[in-house]
Amino acid sequence: MIRSVSIKNAVKDALEIFQFDQWIRFYFVQEKDNELFVDIPNEVMDTIKEKTPGLHPFADLVNNAVTDYKRSQDNVCSFIAARLDGQKYEATILPQVFDNATFKVEMYIFNVWLKMHEQHLDEESMTFDDWMEMYEGWNSLEEVAEYRSKLLESGTDPQVPTCNTAQ
Repeated sequence: MIRSVSIKNAVKDALEIFQFDQWIRFYFVQEKDNELFVDIPNEVMDTIKEKTPGLHPFADLVNNAVTDYKRSQDNVCSFIAARLDGQKYEATILPQVFDNATFKVEMYIFNVWLKMHEQHLDEESMTFDDWMEMYEGWNSLEEVAEYRSKLLESGTDPQVPTCNTAQ
């Protein structure tokens, strides 16, 4: 099997997994007995399996499980390590992704979008595809492109999750 050495593609794949986790936590976290649980309805799981089959195993992993920030980060990092590191990409690629300026800036920009649009996103539950379509529309705005360029040029290191398990 030929494994990719494209950091650009690995950044895109890792970002998608982080974004998918954010979508799950945004819509499907419920409080039960003073703990937070991921509770994805069966029909949503079926849609995930149909529309984004590569992400379905992640949804399956976290569904019906207790969650918090650390568990979420551990789950994402473990999933990335299991699915991408040494599988889809050469083993040297994923550790470079999390130190990559583009990855850090893109995660930061996604989180800015999430904070800016939280009220709208809260109005009705959206599919992951619809969520990402909305994000891509906003992300393609000239103002966002200018902001991204400024962040990349400044060498600013936005605080984003790190994955020690993928190293």
